[in-house]
Amino acid sequence: MSELSLQISLMIFEAAFAAAVLLALFSARRVLGLASIYTTVGVFYYLATLLAGTTFVKVAPGLLLSPGSVALFPACLFAVLLVYIREDAKEARSMIYGLLAANVTASLLGLAVVQHLRGPLAVNPLGLPPELFVQSPRLFVVGTLALFADTILIILVYEAVSRVLRPLLLRIWTSLALVLVFDTLLFVTGGFIEHPAYFEILLSGILGKIAAAAVYAVALTLYLPRAGADEDAHASLGDLFHVLTYRQKFEALRAQAARDPLTGVYNRGFCDELLNSQIASARRSGAAVAVMMVDVDHFKWINDTHGHAEGDRALRVIAQALAGVVRASDVVCRYGGEEFCLILPGTLLDSATLLAGRICEEVPAACARENVAGGARITVTIGVAAYPGDGVNAGALIRAADQRLYRGKHAGRDRFVAA
Repeated sequence: MSELSLQISLMIFEAAFAAAVLLALFSARRVLGLASIYTTVGVFYYLATLLAGTTFVKVAPGLLLSPGSVALFPACLFAVLLVYIREDAKEARSMIYGLLAANVTASLLGLAVVQHLRGPLAVNPLGLPPELFVQSPRLFVVGTLALFADTILIILVYEAVSRVLRPLLLRIWTSLALVLVFDTLLFVTGGFIEHPAYFEILLSGILGKIAAAAVYAVALTLYLPRAGADEDAHASLGDLFHVLTYRQKFEALRAQAARDPLTGVYNRGFCDELLNSQIASARRSGAAVAVMMVDVDHFKWINDTHGHAEGDRALRVIAQALAGVVRASDVVCRYGGEEFCLILPGTLLDSATLLAGRICEEVPAACARENVAGGARITVTIGVAAYPGDGVNAGALIRAADQRLYRGKHAGRDRFVAA
């Protein structure tokens, strides 16, 4: 193996190892809590900053890659995206604030360490340069601004990309790559615009981070479909590592009570409560809220022909298909019988209509993959409505979506109606 191949392989390994560590800690969060992943991300960010200013590998003429910026910095955005997708925006926001606090704290402590090394009483047997512990004020400001912008953008870009791209791998890679390119443009321009090698530094960072984004995207894509089952398994390991507080027990029971026992999605009671809350919030902020009523076509035929057990399996497969299509911020509920309700916060009618079209394609495909009802084509009819145009309260919005649903039924089923 040539030296170049070795160096590139090492950076790929570093990215894959960082992703594996973060995924392992995240999977164990029921035992360890999220503090362990926050701390690890802080360490990765510190190492990324340190290496980005001290260590480079020449992979081609005029092309220098730093293991810090290429392999480790994307791990921070990877972690924010992971927490956002599998937990919620609140936890992702906590991580963002933690990273900013860690960056400021490390920089201030670095200034103190430099004073030790430069003092007349300093003993430095390893000959460490003071510059190793402190960034220039300019790079500190640019880096902090870039970090804050990146961690916010990764969520916004992922949501925007998810409306356009369907494959999970492509969504994650595109989101990471776009934000990392933005980070490189902001950081390199802010810190090195007058440097003679500005364009070489910029190109190196962009190419390296786009490649690293692919490694992290593959890791997250492989992890997410398996995450639910793996995490459920942790709860059976015994009380030794799962001693719940009263509040944890209460929250677990509350979450369980809000779920439909057959499909695992939320139930009608939770749906009604959440929709009222979302409309009240939208009324205050001026945002939109969309609702879909999704009904399984010819469901009685499935029960009569293949039995109620197969009908139940069909509902579970369809519920999983719906949950797999929507965003992390959207909510899937079983409204009753073979009818589902989807609540889409911050979504306009046009965007909800596009999603309805994707659902009409995905449900038959998912049922075919699982050979539901002996391979018969299973379809759905959808009614779409949005606040405030179609109703100013939850009841009016549900009625509007229901009316459109039944218009779709009368028009021949296997379709969506949004007007």
